[in-house]
Amino acid sequence: MQGTADIFQTVEYSRDRWNMERVPLALLACLVGIFFVVYVDPRPPGSGILRAFITLVVISIIALLAQFLLEQISEGTAAVKFAAGAIIILAAIALFWNSPGDLFRPRRMSREPAAVIGWIFVMGGVGWIAFALYRHFNPARPILTLSPAGIAYHVPWLKDLVIPWHEVQAVGALERGGGPGIIPNRFDDTTVVLISTEFHERNILVRRTLLAGRGWYEMFIPKGSLMQMVLHFGLFSIAPKDIREPAETRWKAFRTERPFDAGAVPADRRVYGVWSVDGSLWQAVKFLIPLIGIIAILVDSTGVLRR
Repeated sequence: MQGTADIFQTVEYSRDRWNMERVPLALLACLVGIFFVVYVDPRPPGSGILRAFITLVVISIIALLAQFLLEQISEGTAAVKFAAGAIIILAAIALFWNSPGDLFRPRRMSREPAAVIGWIFVMGGVGWIAFALYRHFNPARPILTLSPAGIAYHVPWLKDLVIPWHEVQAVGALERGGGPGIIPNRFDDTTVVLISTEFHERNILVRRTLLAGRGWYEMFIPKGSLMQMVLHFGLFSIAPKDIREPAETRWKAFRTERPFDAGAVPADRRVYGVWSVDGSLWQAVKFLIPLIGIIAILVDSTGVLRR
């Protein structure tokens, strides 16, 4: 458990590790896509494959730079996300319409489903890699923050939610199902904070938007007269205790404060969920094997090794 001094520390949870741990899958998607384009397509490979791949990478970089500039103007707004998405779509359209004839071989795409599927894999993989790297070096606002002032939660469909600790009835494990004479299913690894139904309806339910979708029901689960708010550790690729222990210690320390003086909170922060190079062989294998495969196929597609 955390020491007494640590309870005044603000704890933030980043999606960085979750994003970066899926980069090897994105590299694998690129590898599969390029394999389809180069070897399944019956036409001879050429330098157009390499040029197309490089063009996709450049377009992704330009689109993310544009998003960065937009975020500086209006960080976190829906307009930023819409504009960034529009830039990516327009860049992709411009690529297809203005690229050389053999870059994506558009005249044969309709008759070559393998090539179409291959490029879809490649574009999806390159897009995710660019996004993950962008967010690694330019972190977004934390989704979840625990501080002496309470719980702060921020996602596009539930922005700027703050729950003071004195409104939290308990911190415990998720329970689903149950009823008269029925023992509910208990998930000890999943942390929830219990709030009153009145607080939920007055301060949270009114914020619900159409963007919430199924995520709302995965986050807010009734338990008798109370509402469970789930703090999903899987969103951040961290151990369950990395959410349970900070939440429990702060709730026990500050639940009697009405309200806690947020201005007295020290600036000290701790961030969970940040990805880093750990030097392990497994991490190196996950990233390097598909990357080496991509390079090998791109080199082979140009015919350099056969000359």
